[in-house]
Amino acid sequence: MKKTIEYLNNKKKNQQKITALTSYDYPTTLLLEKAGIDMIILGDSVGTNILGYKDETEVTLEDMIHHAKAVSRALQNIFLVVDLPYRTHETPQEAVFNAKQLLKAGADAVKFEGIKENIVQVLKDNGILVMCHIGLNPQYHQEDMKQGKITRGKILDEAVQLLQGAKTLEKAGADLIILEKIPEKVAKIITENISIPAIGIGAGKYCDGQVLIINDLIGIGEKKFKHAPDYINLRKPILETLLRYKDETEKQLFPAKEHVNLIRTGELEKFKDWCSNQGFKI
Repeated sequence: MKKTIEYLNNKKKNQQKITALTSYDYPTTLLLEKAGIDMIILGDSVGTNILGYKDETEVTLEDMIHHAKAVSRALQNIFLVVDLPYRTHETPQEAVFNAKQLLKAGADAVKFEGIKENIVQVLKDNGILVMCHIGLNPQYHQEDMKQGKITRGKILDEAVQLLQGAKTLEKAGADLIILEKIPEKVAKIITENISIPAIGIGAGKYCDGQVLIINDLIGIGEKKFKHAPDYINLRKPILETLLRYKDETEKQLFPAKEHVNLIRTGELEKFKDWCSNQGFKI
């Protein structure tokens, strides 16, 4: 059954947690479908996790369209949210034009960072589902992040701004919201005072759901983040496998007999005779 915004709203109403992860490609999405994940948030995190960019501000709309198409080819039931990247939603007209391109690529909803009620309103006026993103906003907080200033809402003014911002975005018509790197008890108050589903990343257990970057969840990234659990670390066995492959190839242990295709002896002899007559080495 295709998961819709109504499905996600019902989970909030029934106090059932929403499960979300990032996915940037076809095979990962197939696995997420098999696991029954509710939502994929294809974020501009694709830049630092897949494309090798220095930060999220380098991600282009073309990058997002390319990966959205790959993910959407595997979609069956999961609700797909795709990011409007940096400087692609500066004006209402630009936001609508670019959001429609993401919808054509397979998105069910688009997401953008910051408290911009005018952008929410114009997207909604054009029939586009919107997820907002408050707290830590990587598109705009790069300098703070480099200085280790990650969490938002640890002081009164910030906490008030986040709560009021969430209410403003809800009133403007936002369908969903991400709370990133917000103290758990502040995120709890925000979640309980808005009617739309609040998805947390590093914002504690009281949000309506959780999202993680898939690379962090399965342990293939170079960095370890406080908000990501230690379920598994695939980086080590993957590296060990690569080293074994290199070693066995260099020692001519791979490919072994079970990995090769055979030809009947009689046919091989005919082929060798033909090669010999044509002057080929055998």
